[in-house]
Amino acid sequence: MLRYDAAWLLQQYWGESTAAPGLPYSLLGNRGDYKVEREPSEFRLTDVAGIEPHLAYDETVVRLAGYADGVLHVQPCPYSLGVKSNYAIDGPGDLRALLLAEYPGKLPLLSDPRLSNGIGTAVVVFDGEGRPYLPRRAPRQSVFPGGYHCTASGEALWREDVLSFRELFTVNMCRELEEEVGLTEEDLAWIQPVAFCREFLRGGKPQFFFAAQTNLREASLTERRQSAIAHQIAAGRQEILDDVAYNVTPDSCTIECWANLILAGDATTPC
Repeated sequence: MLRYDAAWLLQQYWGESTAAPGLPYSLLGNRGDYKVEREPSEFRLTDVAGIEPHLAYDETVVRLAGYADGVLHVQPCPYSLGVKSNYAIDGPGDLRALLLAEYPGKLPLLSDPRLSNGIGTAVVVFDGEGRPYLPRRAPRQSVFPGGYHCTASGEALWREDVLSFRELFTVNMCRELEEEVGLTEEDLAWIQPVAFCREFLRGGKPQFFFAAQTNLREASLTERRQSAIAHQIAAGRQEILDDVAYNVTPDSCTIECWANLILAGDATTPC
């Protein structure tokens, strides 16, 4: 229920400034310090698509209710509400067309209650030889199936006990790395956000892009990845394949991967 066509997405959102030429993302913020403030109420979706997802897990994620001057206004939101909105934007109800009719050429307001706008995180890790480490997604993944992708990605999970950027987003990104490719934060020389964007594909869904560096080389990365895949299979939800690319083009990797690579730039040293 998503149309993976960067050129088409750029045409639909012709009124938006892109984060870089040819990328179907608009820029909210660059590298820097971000602050987090909690909204007083939980999110309630105005359901347009009418989809009833059947999920094995329905975790609570971090929704972006508003953003200004480096301050993220967030609130808890069930992941399933994203499946009913941002992830279904080209499905039943044609939510994208409905929103574009109201916001011609533009992304809807972050406050629009028809979109859950859970905050995504993605990272490209550069290996001990300075190459981007890009595993292939498993073919049954709900988003970007089968494509060479960022080293890891996922939704930021809500935590009642914290409201710091590091705990909500950087720690969450490291959790995704460990689950998907077996890398822990101790394996990284550094990790940092490089851009905060809104994604055209899922109707303006917010996304933090990270870059990271590890001194590990291919043999160690392979060992950790294969161990992570074994754990995924044992848990019944394989996320990646034992297949990695180190050089890609816009046509050979996912939209999100290409954006992460471009926005990370030559990220071989921390800022």
